[in-house]
Amino acid sequence: MKIEATPYHYGSGFTVTEPQEQKNRKPLGYSQYSGTVCQQSGQWSTELHAVRQVVSVEKGKVMPYHSGQAVTWQLDDYSVSENLIKPHAAL
Repeated sequence: MKIEATPYHYGSGFTVTEPQEQKNRKPLGYSQYSGTVCQQSGQWSTELHAVRQVVSVEKGKVMPYHSGQAVTWQLDDYSVSENLIKPHAAL
């Protein structure tokens, strides 16, 4: 039996229109726990005992605790604001 090689050609019309960073973003509503490494820069929020806390965390930083307790943080926005509380770096 003879198998003929069929070359594959990819069209030149292939383009990537969105930046790679946007493609790899976690979806809004994504959640992470306190003490874990942040997977997506942005504004994160949590609510504990009817107190809502919003923080700005950069990717690679440790997710903060809220009132000394481990909580679940939810991604609200992709922007990182200087005006929001930033968690301390892990020592």
